[in-house]
Amino acid sequence: MASKRAIRRKACKGKVRHLNADGAQIALAKLFRRVGYTGHMNVYRCRFCNGYHIGHAPRTT
Repeated sequence: MASKRAIRRKACKGKVRHLNADGAQIALAKLFRRVGYTGHMNVYRCRFCNGYHIGHAPRTT
């Protein structure tokens, strides 16, 4: 079983933490324009750092 610290590192590693949802939404729009990505990505609140990340929302089980 993984420790809570290891789970947090994995959840936040390599991701940019945005202070609010609006800032993350702007960054997501820029990403779509710059890269041309058309897949499904969204802004979600991280339960570990209380910031906002861009990506696929983690499953809530």
